[in-house]
Amino acid sequence: MINISYNNKELEDLILRGQSTDKLYKKLSRNKRFMFDLNKVMGILHSVSKISELYDLKSLHYEPLKYNLSGFSSVRIGYTSKYRLMFIEQEGGISIELINISEHYGDK
Repeated sequence: MINISYNNKELEDLILRGQSTDKLYKKLSRNKRFMFDLNKVMGILHSVSKISELYDLKSLHYEPLKYNLSGFSSVRIGYTSKYRLMFIEQEGGISIELINISEHYGDK
């Protein structure tokens, strides 16, 4: 099981309580499909024993990010969503620190 920590209080509120005061997260919290997909992704993150297992789950589009986002990784939230959950991998792939939810540059 992966250890998950939060770098962002607003993101933690969205994931754990389904609400947030952040403008984007508040908007997303009202989208039932998005929240369902976010909870599904979090369930998957909690169920894998190491990050490398995410490569096998093609629907997540797991990827270590490049260029100005080097050092971060992301997974897609939902099959048709333009949002991704960004995180930092720690301790050999058994611990992650959730950073934020952002719009994926390829889905405008």
